[in-house]
Amino acid sequence: IDAEPGTAEAPQQPGLERRPPETIEEQGPEGTAVEPDAEPAAAGEEAAPVEPEGEPTSSAPDDRPAFQFPVPEEEGGGTITGRAEELELVREDYAAAIGRVEIQYQDVEVSADRLELDIADNVVNAFGNVVIDQGPRRITAAQAIYDLDTKTGEFLEANAFVAPDYYFSGRLVEKIAEDVYTVEDGVFTSCEGESPAWSFRLARARVEAEGYAYVRHASMRVKEVPVLYTPYIVWPAKSERTSGFLIPEIGYSERRGAELGLAWFQTLGRSYDTTFHVDTYSEGYLGLGNELRYRPSEGTQGSLIGYVVRDPEGEAQPGLSEWRWKVDWLHDTTDLPFGLRGFISYHDFSDFDFFRDFERDFDRNTIRSLESRGFLSGNWGPHSLNVLVLDQETFFGPAVGGNPERTISQTKLPEIEYRLRPTRVAGLPVYVEALSSLSYLSLDRQRNYNDSYGRFDLFPQVTVPLSPVPWLSAEVSGGGRFTFYSNSILSDAELAALPDEVRLDPSFSRFRGETLTRAVPFAGAEIIGPSFSRIFDAEVGGFARFKHVIEPRLTMSWLGDFEEAANVPNFDEVDNLRRTVSGFGLGSTQSARWSLVNRLLAKPGGEEGGSAREILSFEVGQEVSFDEDQPLQVSRLGDDAQEGPLQALLRFAPSLGTNVKLQADYSGFFSNLVSTSLSGSHTFGRGAAAASWFTRWDPETGESRADQVRLFAGYDLLPRRLRLDAHVNYDLELSLLQQQGYVLSWTSQCYAVRLEMRDFRAGDRRDTEFFFTLSLKNVGTFLPLTARSTTMLP
Repeated sequence: IDAEPGTAEAPQQPGLERRPPETIEEQGPEGTAVEPDAEPAAAGEEAAPVEPEGEPTSSAPDDRPAFQFPVPEEEGGGTITGRAEELELVREDYAAAIGRVEIQYQDVEVSADRLELDIADNVVNAFGNVVIDQGPRRITAAQAIYDLDTKTGEFLEANAFVAPDYYFSGRLVEKIAEDVYTVEDGVFTSCEGESPAWSFRLARARVEAEGYAYVRHASMRVKEVPVLYTPYIVWPAKSERTSGFLIPEIGYSERRGAELGLAWFQTLGRSYDTTFHVDTYSEGYLGLGNELRYRPSEGTQGSLIGYVVRDPEGEAQPGLSEWRWKVDWLHDTTDLPFGLRGFISYHDFSDFDFFRDFERDFDRNTIRSLESRGFLSGNWGPHSLNVLVLDQETFFGPAVGGNPERTISQTKLPEIEYRLRPTRVAGLPVYVEALSSLSYLSLDRQRNYNDSYGRFDLFPQVTVPLSPVPWLSAEVSGGGRFTFYSNSILSDAELAALPDEVRLDPSFSRFRGETLTRAVPFAGAEIIGPSFSRIFDAEVGGFARFKHVIEPRLTMSWLGDFEEAANVPNFDEVDNLRRTVSGFGLGSTQSARWSLVNRLLAKPGGEEGGSAREILSFEVGQEVSFDEDQPLQVSRLGDDAQEGPLQALLRFAPSLGTNVKLQADYSGFFSNLVSTSLSGSHTFGRGAAAASWFTRWDPETGESRADQVRLFAGYDLLPRRLRLDAHVNYDLELSLLQQQGYVLSWTSQCYAVRLEMRDFRAGDRRDTEFFFTLSLKNVGTFLPLTARSTTMLP
C-alpha cells in the first residue's frame, strides 16, 4: 500500500477486491455520525451508537464514537460492534470507517486504519496496520479481506502467529479454512522479532494449526545467513507432541572418528512415545538404539532403553565381542490396590568395559557394581510388607589370558520382608520392633563358591528410652537374631584340611549341603549427655544469636557368640553379625564407642529473623573392642590393638548455599593417618562449585593407597544465556588426569546450542570426544542414549 494509512485513495493490491467508499465528512444530527446516547439500529437502518459489552474501563475516556450492526441470520447472525473516529453508511448494507477502527464479532477482533464492512455478506475489507485476532491466533497485514462468518480471508504483506509459538509471514497469506493457511514468498520460524535467530525462507507453504507445515523450496537461515536448502520439508505446528526427526548431533571421537547422531521421535498416543537412534561413526562403529517412554496413569511411569554398538575392535579384546549392548528399564507405579507401590530398576550390559568405552555420563564411567531390582511394597500404620527381587553384579578384574571377567553375582529370587516399626506398648515407655524375611538366594563367586539356598531371618528387639533429667538422655535396647539356612559352607579351616585333589576338582563346591541354625542374643545402649550449652548475643555474619552445645556420647553393644559363624555363607548384612548392632554405629560385636560433639547453632538477625540452624559441628570419637578375638587394628607381624583409629568430623555451613565437610581417621597404634576426605559446595549469584578430595593410606607403612580429587563448577557467563559447566577427576597418586569435561551452552528465546568436550583415561585407554547439539524451540532436543543417567531412586 503506497498511500498514507487512512486515506480513501489507497491503490488496490493485486488479489484483493475492494469497493471504494464515498468521501467521509462530518454529518449533522441526521447524518451517520454516532451520538453517545442514540438507540441501536435495526437491520437495514443507520448505525446507532452503543457501548460494547465487556469493554474494560479506563481512566481516560475513549473519544471514538461506538457503533453496532446486526448481522443477518443467513450470514451467521449476531451483532458487529466497534469504534472508529469517523463512520459513514455508504448504503444500507455497506459501511466505511476511518481512524483507529476496531470491531468485534463473535471470537474475532479486527483493527485497522481504515475498514469497509459489507454487512450483507459479513465481509471486512481492511487497510493499513490490519490486526485480526481469533483466540490464540493473530494475523497482521497491510491489507486484508476477511469473511467474519467463515473466518477465512486473504492478507497482503502479512505476519501470523499460531499457538504454541509459531510465526509465519509472507507476501500473500490465505486463510482457507478454520485452521489452514497458505503462504507465498514468506518466512516460517518459532522465534519472535523482525530478525529471528533462525528461520526458513520459503517459496510456498501450507500451515495447519495443530498439524504440520508443508514447506516447499525452503532455505534455513541463521539471522540472514543461509545455511541449508531443502526442496521440501514437513514441520510440526502442534502444541502436543509430534512425530518426526530430531535435530542431529555432530561429534568427534579419537577412537571412533567423526560422529553423526540421528533420531526419530514417534508418538504412540497420549501416554506413550518412543525414539529410534542411529549413531554413525567414520571409523566403522555403529550404534542403534531405542527409548520407550510411558505414563498410562497419574501414578505410573517408566522408560525402557536398549542400545547396541558394533565395535570393530571388540573381537580383538579378551572377553569382548563385535556387538556390545546395554539395557535400562525403569518403572514406578503408586496407584496399585491397597496402597501398594511397584518399582523396577533393571540394568544390564554386555561387559563392564562398556561403561568406560561408550557411556558419557560422568558417574557411570568408573562404575564397578551393577544392581537390578524390583519390589512390591505397602505400608499400613507401623506395618510394612515388601517383596523384593534383586540381582547384583560386582566387577573385580578384567578378562585375562582367555579367562572371563572376575565378578561376583548375588541374586534374591525373591525375598519377602515384614517389618514392624517401633511401636509403643500399652502406653509404657517401651517400644518394640521387628524385622523378618524369607529369602531364596543364589551366590556365584566363580570357581567353587556358587549355589542356591533358602534363608529365614527373624530380628525382634525392644527399646526403652530414658531421660531422667533434661540434660541427659539414654536408650537401652535388647533382642536377638534367629536365622535358618538351608545350606552352609565349609569354613577356611575345614577347606584347608581337604586333600588337594578334592579342592582342585572342577566339580568341587564349598557348599557342604547341610542346614544351619543361628540364634544370637544382643543388647546395646546409647547415652547422650550430660549436655552443656550457652547462648551468646552477637552480630556476626548476618546472625544475631548463637548457641554452643557440648554433648558427650557413649554407645555400647554386646552380641552373643556363635561358634559356627565361619560356616555362614556371606550374602548381605543379615549374615554379618557385626551388622546386627550397626544401628549403634559399631563394627565389633562387643565394643563401645565414645565421642564428644560440639555444635554451634545460629539464629538470623533482622526484622524477619528466622529459625536457628546448625552452622558448625565438630566431633571426635573412637571405638574400643572388648573381645580379644576381635581387635580393631592388626599389624603384619601379628601385633594388635583393641582401640580403633581416632575419628574426627568437621561440618561447616555458614550459609544455606555453602557447606564444607572434613573427615580424618588417625591410627594411634601405627602413628599414621588412615584416611581423609574433604568435600564442599558453594552457590554464588550466577554460579556454583563443588569439590571433593579423598585419600587413603596404609597406616602401618604410611604408603599412599588412593589420592583423588574431583572438581565441579558451573557459571552463567551471561545470565540465562551463556553458561559454562566443567568437571575434572584427577588421581594424585598416579599423577593422572582420569577425566575432564566441559560444556558451553547458549540458551535463547527459541533455540539452544551446546558444545561439549570430554577426555577420559582408564588403564591403557584414552579417548577425547567433542559434541555439538542444536535444539530448536517446539522441535525437540537430541539426547544420546549414552549421555544420560537412568538412575531412579525408590
